[in-house]
Amino acid sequence: MAEMVTELLQPDAAGGLGQGTVQLKRETPGVVDPDQPWVPVEPTVTTWPLSAAVKRLHQRYENGILIVETGDMVTFAGPEVEPVLTDIIIIDGAERVITNLTPIPAAGPTVAWKAWCSQ
Repeated sequence: MAEMVTELLQPDAAGGLGQGTVQLKRETPGVVDPDQPWVPVEPTVTTWPLSAAVKRLHQRYENGILIVETGDMVTFAGPEVEPVLTDIIIIDGAERVITNLTPIPAAGPTVAWKAWCSQ
C-alpha cells in the first residue's frame, strides 16, 4: 500500500496527484567544540524529497464548527524518516512551518502523512 501511495503522489506520474517540488527539512544543532566554546556552531541541515500533493486551505467544517484559516495541507508518502512538528516543509523553494501533523491511517502502519503548514 505504501508503494501505491508513493507512486500516486509522484509529480510526473500519469494521472498522479503530485505537484511541484516538495521537501522535508530538518535542522539539528551542531556540537560545540569544548576547546573553543565561543565559536558559533552551524546546525546540520538535512532535506528529503517528498512525493506530495499540496492543497490551499481557506475554511473547513470540523464537528459542525466553521474553522477559517490560511495555509497549505500537504499530503505526502512516508519519507525515509518519521516527520516531526519541528521539521519544515519546503514547497517550490518556500519554507513553511508545520502546525499539525497526522499519520494516515491513524492506526496501523503509516503509509502517508498530512501536514498543515502556515505561511
